[in-house]
Amino acid sequence: MKKLYSPIYKNWRKYIANNRGVAAVEFAIIAPVFLMFVMGIIDFGRAYFIKSSMQYVVEQAARHAMVNPGILVSDLNAYADGQAAGITLVGATFNSAIDDSGAINFVTISGTYTFNFFTPLVGTTLTLNSKSVTPISED
Repeated sequence: MKKLYSPIYKNWRKYIANNRGVAAVEFAIIAPVFLMFVMGIIDFGRAYFIKSSMQYVVEQAARHAMVNPGILVSDLNAYADGQAAGITLVGATFNSAIDDSGAINFVTISGTYTFNFFTPLVGTTLTLNSKSVTPISED
C-alpha cells in the first residue's frame, strides 16, 4: 500500500518544499502598505511645510503692522498676499483686523489654507490655520 501512494507523495512533497517565488509574493503583500505609508509621510511633510510657511507670512505681516502703526487693513491684507506669493503659497486667504478698544491697539492677522492630500487613505482635505496677534501702538 505504501508503494501505491509513493509517487503522489513525492510529487506533493516536491511542491511543498519548493520556495521559489516566495520573495515576490511577500513583496506583493507588503509593497502597497509600505508605499501608502511613505506617501502619507510625504503628505504630512507637505502639510507641515505649508503650515510653517503660512505662520511665517502671518508673522511678517504682523511685523509690518508694528513698523507701520497707521496701516490700513486692506494694505495689510495685500502685504500678506504679497509675502505668500513670494514663497509660492497659492490659494491661501489672509485676513486682518485692528482692535483699538483698549489702552493698547492690537492687530490680528489670520490665514487659512485648504490642503489637498495625495494619499487617498489619509483623507481628502485639511484646513490649515495660522494666527498672529501683535500690539501696534498705545493710545
